[in-house]
Amino acid sequence: MKTLNSRQVKAAKSSPRRRELKLHRQKEILAAALEEFGTNGYAATRLEDVAKRAGIAKGTIYLYFRDKERLFRAVVRTLIQKRIDALTGMFSGSAEKLLRELLSQMYQVVRNAKARSIVRMLIAESGKFPQLADIYHREVIEPGLNRVRRVLKRGVATGEFRQTKAAQFPQILVAPGVLAIVWRLLHGERHRLDLDAYSKAHLEFVLDSLRKQPD
Repeated sequence: MKTLNSRQVKAAKSSPRRRELKLHRQKEILAAALEEFGTNGYAATRLEDVAKRAGIAKGTIYLYFRDKERLFRAVVRTLIQKRIDALTGMFSGSAEKLLRELLSQMYQVVRNAKARSIVRMLIAESGKFPQLADIYHREVIEPGLNRVRRVLKRGVATGEFRQTKAAQFPQILVAPGVLAIVWRLLHGERHRLDLDAYSKAHLEFVLDSLRKQPD
């Protein structure tokens, strides 16, 4: 039987097939963690339960994530990564077009039941675990608000938007989306919110308040 030297072992470990399997395993862990956090909350979620749901040994998780907090951070980042990727290269075209796209991406998150479950968990448990709110702010809220600021400043620079205080407080522009999440969490389908009509009304309200009026 031929023995592999250290270089061959290293090459095998870094092979495309091995990297693919490692990435697949990480996605399985994150999907299982999202289900556990969303269902049970942060405090009640145990890594052994995440491992069981993912069909792996508990020790395997530690090959990817040092602890539960780092696992939660990865879950939050993964949950919105597609939205971030969609927004990263979108700064072309008119400011109005960009703002429409920003709000459209936000409402995709509002419609995502798993994203809403994380928000529900944060509302319930961030008092005891403030680091969770810090993670969500760093990974989700601040990047989103910064993009809104950039669009507003672009609109003012191009003459599409009038100068307002909204760039200082972009929370004002996205607040209806946050309300929609809370509404869905509280009422579900009992007092259904027509998100298509609601998001259009939100966009119309925002643009009417920002557009520069003709002299």
